[in-house]
Amino acid sequence: AFHAAIAAGVPIVPICVSNTNNKINLNRWNNGHVIVEMMTPIDTSGYTKDQVRELATHCHQIMADKIEKLNQEVAEREAADRKH
Repeated sequence: AFHAAIAAGVPIVPICVSNTNNKINLNRWNNGHVIVEMMTPIDTSGYTKDQVRELATHCHQIMADKIEKLNQEVAEREAADRKH
């Protein structure tokens, strides 16, 4: 995907999902909270084919930071639900 984005000169649009490990049980009506978020596109015009790994690392770090925030948001929502 990174090679193709650089070659085509198009941005990468990261899509992040909060952690679903041990959170989803398809045999329940209420499966809790999962957040999916499309992030701001990442411009690839400053990268060359020799910088694919750098772009991938940059995108991975941005996504890891966002997933951590989404996981915190899910934990807060679940804690609020337990209070009610």
